[in-house]
Order: sequence, then C-alpha cells, then structure tokens
Amino acid sequence: MFFINKKKFTRIFAAALVLSLALTGCGTKSASTDSKKTENPGKIKIGLAGPFTGAIAETGATIKNAAELATEQVNKAGGINGKQVELIEADDKADPKESAAIANKFVADTAVLGVLANYTSSCTLAAAPVYNKVGLSHIAYGSTSPAVTNSGVFTYRDITTDAYDGEFVAQWTIDEGYKSIAILYENDDYGKGLADVYNKKVTALGAKAVMQEPYNLGETKDFSAILTKLKNAAPDAIFIAGQYNEAAMIVKQGKRLGINLPVFGSNGLYSDALIKLGGAEAEGIRVIGAFHSSADYPEAKAFIDSYKTKFGQEPDIWAAFAYDAANIMFAAVKNGGEDRKKINDWLTTLKDFKGATGTTTFDQNGDCLKQPLKLIIKNGQFEIYKK
Repeated sequence: MFFINKKKFTRIFAAALVLSLALTGCGTKSASTDSKKTENPGKIKIGLAGPFTGAIAETGATIKNAAELATEQVNKAGGINGKQVELIEADDKADPKESAAIANKFVADTAVLGVLANYTSSCTLAAAPVYNKVGLSHIAYGSTSPAVTNSGVFTYRDITTDAYDGEFVAQWTIDEGYKSIAILYENDDYGKGLADVYNKKVTALGAKAVMQEPYNLGETKDFSAILTKLKNAAPDAIFIAGQYNEAAMIVKQGKRLGINLPVFGSNGLYSDALIKLGGAEAEGIRVIGAFHSSADYPEAKAFIDSYKTKFGQEPDIWAAFAYDAANIMFAAVKNGGEDRKKINDWLTTLKDFKGATGTTTFDQNGDCLKQPLKLIIKNGQFEIYKK
C-alpha cells in the first residue's frame, strides 16, 4: 500500500479536488421541476441514505465512512463556494419502505440540495419516485438493477448495471470453459434482474442453466435443501446473484455436502466480509468490481491512503462508489449552483469524471459507463484475475 505524510496529502487532495470540481461535459437529459433556488447562506446540505443497520450493515459502515471522508476533505479544502457541507445521514436498513420514508424527509427539507442514495436496488426503486416527483437529484452508489434505468430524470448511479455486469460475468464463465451452470439468486429486484440477464447470456452463448433457485436476503440461513438440489443437477459451475453474507454460507455449507465447484459472482460478492465469513471455503471465488486496492491511478491511491489513515483499514468497493458519488454531487453543486434544478442540469452533462472507481460518465438515462475488473480470492485476499 501507499503511505504519504498527512499534511502533504491534504495539499495534494485540495489540488485534486479543485481539478475535479472544475470538470465540465456535454449532453442533455430532459427534466422539469418547479424547484426554487434554496436560500441556505450557512451550509450546503447533502443527504445520505444507506444500510447502516441490518443484514448488510458491514457494507453500510464503509459507505458511511467514505461519504464522511469526502465531506471532511471538501470542507478542509474550503467547502463549496465558501460554504461548509453538512452530510445528513439516514439509515434505510436495506428496507424499501424505510428508503421511501427517508426520501420524503429529504425532499421536504428545501435546504437539501442533493442525495446520495441508495445501496440496494429495491431501496432505490422505492425512493426514486419521491425524488423525481419533487425534483431532487440522487446518486445511487450500489444499485445495479436494470429497472433503475427508467426510474426518472433525477436518478443517477455511478455503478454499472446488472444488464451490463450480468452479461460480462456470463461471458467470463463461458470463456473459462463452463457449460452447465447452477444459478442461485436473492429474491429481490437485484437478484432477479442479475440472474435473468446472466441466464439469457449464457444460454445465448451455448451453455445451459441447469437450475435457477431463489433465497431470501438476510433470512435464509440453511441452504441444505437448495444445495442438495444443486448437487443432483450436477453443474460444472455456480453463479451467485446476491450479497457476500449468503455467498459465504453457500460455499461453507456446500463444502460440507461435498460440493467443490468454481463460483462466479457480480459486485455484490466483492467485499472483504466474504473472505472473513467464508474463510478457506471462499478461496477461488471469482467476482467483478470497478475498484481494487492495487489500483495504480492517482485518484484511487489518494482515496485508499486517506481512508486507511482515517479508519485504519483498506476501503472496499462500496466505500469507493460512495466516495465518488459524494464528490460528483459536490461538483454538481459547485458547477451547477445551489439550486436543485441547476444541479440536475449539470449532472446530465457529466463526462469522464475521474475518481476512485475510475472514469465515470452518465448516459442519457443517468446510467454509468465504466469497465469492471475481473477479481479472484487467492490466499485470503482479492487479486486481479489472471488466467
């Protein structure tokens, strides 16, 4: 890892932040709102909603850390237009009803100029109608369901869609020579969408999904029935469309049943918690992500160093996405102005924003265009995959 003097880092970050906030782009995304210019002479308020408690609280903690770090850094660099940023945090518990209720609170506070929300696709889909009805831009930092694409002109995400990721992992699976695949997926918008895209792609490539079985996020603990069915189906590989908690249970319980197959997953599995929970049984799991601690571009290095300095550990991919989402929103306020509609107008032009997860461009639907990395768990850590 890279270590730099704290004072030196502050100077480097301040310079980098100024450069990032100066970014401009081209393109349009039609939007209309009756929002008025918000009079907020003291602070710039930005909302943050995430799963800070519940089944995926470990991921929520890194998201919260990263957003707070980005806020601290922009404030130390002088704030936005001379004003300090205030991050308003709310726990959605990965519950769609909670996320919608939080969205209603954020839109009602006219001082809130933008929101970082949400992590899960189900939460984003529940909250998006609220934000779009009033005209408050929100950036999802973990929602990959294809359904989010048509959520509205005030909805953005800095992560690629399952429509893209599912096809990418499917192609990878086939390239590795696997032709008979078992698909296990969490029974929600994220899992269903990803599993469907993956299944269609592997089928189009000449392979076959020998089973496609759902489970419930945060509820299913005993996978023995599903795994027995999987064993009888005799696949040569497994694809998990879900999160790290259940993936760890699946591989551990699978090994006890004598299942020793290659496992593929999307970015929901890309967390150090998978290694911690899965132990030796997690070795060899292959996933994709847009960020890795060995990244050699300056924005990633600066983020990794500052995160480690503040929190004493390396950031995960979700921290990186949340960090980039925060800095994109700060840039929108800086360049668009302290007005909800103008902020959204600026976001429609975002192109080639350099951040911790690489270069982000929003298309006409607010979706992110970005190339993922292939990763594998090897010797107890994620590494860039090499065939």
